[in-house]
Amino acid sequence: MDKTRRIKIGIVGVGYIGTVHISSYQAHPLCEVVAICDVNEKLLKEMQTKFNVPRAYTNQQEMQEKEELDGIVIATPDEYHRKPVEVAAAAGLPIMLEKPIATNMVDAEAIVKAAEDAKVMIMLGFTLRWIPQYVEMHNQVAAGTLGQITNAFARRACRLSEGRRLYGRCSVNQYLAVHDMDFLLWCMGRDVESIYSTKGDFVLKPEINTADYYWNVIKWKNGATGVVHASWCEPSGYNNYVEMQVILNGTKAGNHMLLAGQQYSLATETEYLTPEPSLNATYPTEAAHFVDCIRLNKRPLAGWQEGIDTLKLLLAAEQSIADGQPVKVSL
Repeated sequence: MDKTRRIKIGIVGVGYIGTVHISSYQAHPLCEVVAICDVNEKLLKEMQTKFNVPRAYTNQQEMQEKEELDGIVIATPDEYHRKPVEVAAAAGLPIMLEKPIATNMVDAEAIVKAAEDAKVMIMLGFTLRWIPQYVEMHNQVAAGTLGQITNAFARRACRLSEGRRLYGRCSVNQYLAVHDMDFLLWCMGRDVESIYSTKGDFVLKPEINTADYYWNVIKWKNGATGVVHASWCEPSGYNNYVEMQVILNGTKAGNHMLLAGQQYSLATETEYLTPEPSLNATYPTEAAHFVDCIRLNKRPLAGWQEGIDTLKLLLAAEQSIADGQPVKVSL
């Protein structure tokens, strides 16, 4: 591939997150969004006009046949990932797929098979891998600064209005915790033993049949423990759209971060440091990585394996809640 020519991207699904992708890829100097696709024709036309996209389709197959695409972004609702992936893979197109990879293992395995059979790349949209403070924390772990991670806490919380917006289409575990599960696996490895989960049904359960929050306790085979808390029961008047917190404690140092007031710190036994990673926009950085993977034939930082791993944790969490017991997990 000519590494200087513009990469042509098609985007399937133009709901909230789809429009974030449209603007992110349009901002890339070596990329152009040539077409978008959605089954909602009214919404499709509105987004085509709003973002000045050249062409719009209600059929993905037609879009792929008429456009000379270099890659495709799939931002459909979680339960509708399989078919768009199979259609894109059959055309040999590299795929950027929103998280989670699917909502069940049958669809997830079909997605992997489609990609493997066609030998196409799938990149998963795990955005924490592009937030500078999370990247810095991972780099500290990889460099050995913290020693062996012994315990971790990851929290992501947003307002009740966000839960109401999604109206039971997914759980807050699928929506938020999947990112933090991926992040802890990225930092602490895949050698997981079990997960124990619980959830709270208070405000949103009678409204839209979904839990307000989840607590997930993940145990690694080396004895380390990580807790993932996902909540969308913050008051709707709360100033922050989403609050993010991570604590990583190791045998040499601890790394603590709170993103609401943009707080970040690194502490050892003798020093308190405050590194300041650059605050690049997350989704444009993610888009740039996908474009580079296409241009340079690179493996994405998060691929289908990471998608399968986090889905296994999500499904085991639901089983744990149903059984009231920890559930063994094999990644």
